[in-house]
Amino acid sequence: MRSSRMGSIVLAFVLAGISAGSAFAHHGEAHYDASRLVTVRGIVTDFEFINPHVQISFDVKDARGNVEKWVGEATSPNMLIRRGWDRTTVKPGDEITATGHPAKNGSNSLRLEKLVIGGKEIDEL
Repeated sequence: MRSSRMGSIVLAFVLAGISAGSAFAHHGEAHYDASRLVTVRGIVTDFEFINPHVQISFDVKDARGNVEKWVGEATSPNMLIRRGWDRTTVKPGDEITATGHPAKNGSNSLRLEKLVIGGKEIDEL
């Protein structure tokens, strides 16, 4: 009886460990090229202050004047709140300069490292 209870406890811990590992797996940054930084300038179209990562969508004009849709991913809202951010820190229509690690697959996506909004540089993203 005692070994059955102990076995159940061990099984519970193992299952908790497995599920916790998969829950945190999406927080990896493997799909971004950490060896390069890209800087783009654009106009914010959407600001999602949501878990697990804050996302800023913005339009960037390419060399020919065509508009490209970009997304910048920052850390969690909780971390940004500790740094003074809130849901109104970035607003649609804001002009931003975003610097970050580009997506390895070539999509217009960045893991943000630095953001300039209204002349103010923010580098804790």
